[in-house]
Amino acid sequence: MSHEETAASLPEGNPASDSFTDALFVSSLRRVERLIPVLAIIVSLILSLKAGWILALGFLAGAAVAFVNFRSLKSTVKAVADAVIQSGAHASKPSVVLRFLMRFVLIAVAAYVIFLSYPVAFHGFLGGLFVPVLAILAEAAYVVYLAIRRGF
Repeated sequence: MSHEETAASLPEGNPASDSFTDALFVSSLRRVERLIPVLAIIVSLILSLKAGWILALGFLAGAAVAFVNFRSLKSTVKAVADAVIQSGAHASKPSVVLRFLMRFVLIAVAAYVIFLSYPVAFHGFLGGLFVPVLAILAEAAYVVYLAIRRGF
């Protein structure tokens, strides 16, 4: 989504309004979700040239686990929010809790297998887990740019 499309899709008005905040949040979440794989590929290509393909593959594996974790967290938060809205009280279904815990099991199993098989790739794997943080920082910089450009 280009800058013009993003700016056009956001409602005008008070930045504290609910519709503005919701639109900004949805568009930011979509951009972060698209940016994670792009950053993972770019960084892994640079790593393969500078540090070797084993480290780059470990990084790519960590980024893949982080991406799955990010999407799982997004759906878990949505499921919990839907459950709270529907029941009006704090409610959690066992399936939501299980999905939440399975994210950590996935990370632990992948890290253990990589650590035992390729210790060098393990360092890349740990770095790859932070790709969502890099994507969120890039998105934060973009949102600040939009705010400055719009005069907020």
